[in-house]
Amino acid sequence: MEFLLQEDGRGSNRHDTVGLMSNISDGKSTYVGIVEDISTSGLRVSKVPASFDDTVDLCYSVVNGPQNDFIITLQPRWVRITNNGMYKMIGFQIEAPPANWASFVNDLDNSKDPFSLLVTDQTLEM
Repeated sequence: MEFLLQEDGRGSNRHDTVGLMSNISDGKSTYVGIVEDISTSGLRVSKVPASFDDTVDLCYSVVNGPQNDFIITLQPRWVRITNNGMYKMIGFQIEAPPANWASFVNDLDNSKDPFSLLVTDQTLEM
């Protein structure tokens, strides 16, 4: 299957996020990371501890959204060592994204505001 990559080398538009956390498992241990940006087919996670095994074929994540948690299967695509070797920033491709993931990303795309992820129905009712 062929698809066109955008100018930055990515197949899907990425959207910056604020306040999203992810629990990522490499099959041996589970780590917490910060979701920096998302798309319908991938995400970038920072502050992943250096001991995370990024050589695995697939890993599993729970991305904690403001209203829903998303259980997703990920394939590491690239890794950058950060903070003098203490952490990694990893770009992941999402394998078979859940149906509600695309809706979540599209809602962010429509808002054009990365802080919109921090607003929940409960926040609006206050």
